[in-house]
Amino acid sequence: MSPRAVFTAGEVSGDRLGASVLAAIQRDRPSWSWTGFGGDEMRRLSCFESLGRVEELSGAGGVELLPALPRLLRGRRCLEAALSEKPALAVFVDAPDLHLPLARRARRRGTRTVLVVAPQTWAWRAGRRERLGEAADLVLCLFPFEVEPLRRAGIAAHWIGHPAVELVLDRMNQPQGSRPLQSGSAPVIALFPGSRPHEVRRHLGPMVSAARLVLASHGSGVGAALRGRMLVPWRLGSPPPHMDGVEFVDESGPRVLQRVDAALIAAGSATLQAAMLAVPSVVVANLHPVTAALARRWIRSPWLALPNILLGEQAVPEIVQDLRPSRLAEELQLCLGADARVEADDLSGRLAAALGPAGFAERASSYILPMLGQGADCA
Repeated sequence: MSPRAVFTAGEVSGDRLGASVLAAIQRDRPSWSWTGFGGDEMRRLSCFESLGRVEELSGAGGVELLPALPRLLRGRRCLEAALSEKPALAVFVDAPDLHLPLARRARRRGTRTVLVVAPQTWAWRAGRRERLGEAADLVLCLFPFEVEPLRRAGIAAHWIGHPAVELVLDRMNQPQGSRPLQSGSAPVIALFPGSRPHEVRRHLGPMVSAARLVLASHGSGVGAALRGRMLVPWRLGSPPPHMDGVEFVDESGPRVLQRVDAALIAAGSATLQAAMLAVPSVVVANLHPVTAALARRWIRSPWLALPNILLGEQAVPEIVQDLRPSRLAEELQLCLGADARVEADDLSGRLAAALGPAGFAERASSYILPMLGQGADCA
């Protein structure tokens, strides 16, 4: 019988990262089978048996979580049932609020646990670092500066690198993604309203209105003339709304970013993807007022966008708690200026130097494989 373990992602953004790591593990341990929650990328792997879609576990915020609680609790109970069978190993990708309590209980029952993506205790809620040692036998970090503080706290931690670095290689192979906007041509704008329903509800309408203002100023007109000029990668399970001039696409974020001139992006992992692909962008965040008040108490960083946090400066413009289309359009218009692409190229290079070389999946696999033992690696 094939050895069985748990491998699960708790966010849409963790699906692609998790799939790369799991595929690297599978190449060395093809006889192992894995179960957990995953998205399209993880579910394509032959070694993975899905308990449900990652969207069933995805959620963030404070007040915004209340309508999603029944769904989140169902997904959590399903994952707890899999962990109660005492698998030899459990690998949790990101989503610390969901995964840390589950990992702690699994570890107490004798399951070895790995957390891929360390909680961002350097940015907010530093107290989670104290609980991390109880939950994880091993923590794999995306950023090099995360390792030493965890080790000082007695936590086994290693740096594996960040998948966004590999987007630089993609950009080199996709020269059309780096094209400067031609004089008189209509811009192509990407809108990333977020991957959660409450994010989309708050961000999508103002983003579309802002993009329409910018396109109109470039002589693109309104209505049907805008179709195809606003691209929105759609992540929700429900059908997208009908919005004149908006093309909702079933494509990955990086694929969309490679063929646009500028982007409006809700704070999250896509902000780093856009920066690595040298796409001039504006980062947007609009939370429920209660959640925003709590965040001001928790967050230690003056910035929300990952590129700004990593470089310690506002390299990418941020608009927080202000979704006036005119304000968004003002910043988005600057992204289409003559110097914007040059500055974006420079930012991509600076971030690549800060994040280190490609190969995060292989490095992650090299740390996880010894935990699987030597008796189950035959095909």
